[in-house]
Amino acid sequence: MKSESAKAVQAQNATVTVLFYDAPAGLEMYNAVLTDLPVSQSGRVMIPESFRRGKSIIAVLEGECTILNSLGERVYSQRTVG
Repeated sequence: MKSESAKAVQAQNATVTVLFYDAPAGLEMYNAVLTDLPVSQSGRVMIPESFRRGKSIIAVLEGECTILNSLGERVYSQRTVG
């Protein structure tokens, strides 16, 4: 019976990886792992306003994800030859 109540508590909290740009016109994509977020009755993860402020959120991924490559990453890492 304890395992059932533990599963119910886990189902109400989520870990997500959020992909975002600095608002309003950031060019470099960032990511952050957020843990223990509440989940609404409809199943939507509730991201706190304090985190959302100043960001353009691109995607919310379930769990902790490692970003291997992102759009624009190579543009910033290359040196100008000349």
